[in-house]
Amino acid sequence: MKKLFVVVLSVGLLAVPALRISARDVPAADEWPQTLKSDGLSFKVYQPQLDSWDRYTLKAHSAVAVQKGADENRVSYGVVNFAAATIVDKASGTVRFGAMQVEDVKYPSEPGQEQSYLLALRSAAPLQMKSMSLDRLEANLQIIDAQKKGQSHELRNDPPKIIFSREPAVLLYLDGEPSLAPVRDTELSRVINTPVLLLKDKAGKFYLHVLDGYLEAYDINGPWTVCRNITKDLKKAAQLMDDSRDVDLLQGEKDPDTGEVPSLSDGQAPRVYVSKVPAELIVTDGEPNYTPLDGTNLLYVSNTTANVFKDLDDQMTYVLLSGRWFRSSSEKGPWDYVSGSNLPEDFSRIPDDSPKENVKASVPGTGEAEEAVIANSIPTTTKVKPGSAKIPLAVDGEPQLKRIEGTPLYYVFNCSLPVIKVDDKTWYTVYNGVWYAATGINGPWEVASSVPAVIYSIPANSPLHYVTYVKIYDATPEFVYVGYTPGYYGTVVCSDGVVVYGTGYFYPGYLGRHVWFSPFVTYGYGSSLCWTPWYGWSFGFGFGWG
Repeated sequence: MKKLFVVVLSVGLLAVPALRISARDVPAADEWPQTLKSDGLSFKVYQPQLDSWDRYTLKAHSAVAVQKGADENRVSYGVVNFAAATIVDKASGTVRFGAMQVEDVKYPSEPGQEQSYLLALRSAAPLQMKSMSLDRLEANLQIIDAQKKGQSHELRNDPPKIIFSREPAVLLYLDGEPSLAPVRDTELSRVINTPVLLLKDKAGKFYLHVLDGYLEAYDINGPWTVCRNITKDLKKAAQLMDDSRDVDLLQGEKDPDTGEVPSLSDGQAPRVYVSKVPAELIVTDGEPNYTPLDGTNLLYVSNTTANVFKDLDDQMTYVLLSGRWFRSSSEKGPWDYVSGSNLPEDFSRIPDDSPKENVKASVPGTGEAEEAVIANSIPTTTKVKPGSAKIPLAVDGEPQLKRIEGTPLYYVFNCSLPVIKVDDKTWYTVYNGVWYAATGINGPWEVASSVPAVIYSIPANSPLHYVTYVKIYDATPEFVYVGYTPGYYGTVVCSDGVVVYGTGYFYPGYLGRHVWFSPFVTYGYGSSLCWTPWYGWSFGFGFGWG
């Protein structure tokens, strides 16, 4: 995308010894990421990120993915840091790059290759000299300052309620007491303040959609049994929700080995755990089967999809939830957060060929953790046409404005999208990773060509913090170049230097008469976050079907 810091891109593309590339082989600078193939290697260079500029020297970095051979899943991620001399042309409003120097490279999974990459980069860098808008460069500097201010609030690591089950189970999260709204063209009502499909009929019976059917109970806390009589209204409600994608139907996934789809046809009802606080459900297939991890004093539970360990030295149980470690002397708790400095060293010694190798991305200081941080900085970029746009923005009644702590900004609490008010005539929102602007909440909305830097100071304790990971890289009369990093979907780097899911803050959702706008949550959806160099980021949403 964008000609922004194109100089860095050229460097990244040439980050391999023995490559013979002429200037005409370098891809167009407007599209990101850019890919170059040579000698069986493929290099993907992502949108460069500005670090600093003192009006004489520009410093920036870029993530580079190196693919070896034909296996697209074998990728190494590295970072290139560089500096370029600059000349400001005030008459034209541009900044021109002079001589460029590659300062260092880092490849956590290939430290032995770093020196050869560095030498290649230093010899290749002078091939490309580009320029960029002075206004754009100064705007990016303001964003950097705003982001530093927004980072003043640490992430939270309060342990959620952790539930262990020895039998198939589902977690039913409720944001407060059940709130009902009618389901169109049926005699049913839906509990709207939950992410799953929970219905209630006029007789007072609840229905929870699970797999290919429903569970039923007169008390939301159970006991739940398999519904034998699925009425046309129940079928219609499921179809309506499936079409709208408003809820999670908990339909399950195929068994990766047998291809079998789980079903309620055998009449066995999973246990339903109801929680009104952040919670995680860990299901084992019977009693936990503790299995030794070679080369360590750790045991892991092999009959669960969760990450549960026992340290033989301290006899504590450790669980990994949303990228965070918690420990307790008992499954019943109490649970405590474990910082990276207090995690037993044996976690960093888990063998690379172990079934639990992927948890090392959450162990500070490991190559996997460092590479995961690099991968989490890689933006997804695209270009969109400027002009007016229709976005699915809905406000429940009159806008309810709430102040964003530490900023002069306000956000609309009772809205389906994150709407930010800068002043009476300046409003912004994000939809599908693109910024939009308007002079009022009722629109008309247009693709934004820039956003105020102060937006990037929104702290982690705000439910709108995730919008700070969406950026505008450049704008021309033809296109606006935009992008977002994985933080937009919830993955952020904590003070331990590892990637976690969610900020850890519990944000209140908006509950209206017939609508519920749920904010980002860190726990409660059974989210299993992991990262590997083979498959990148993986989010597993399970409901504990043993």
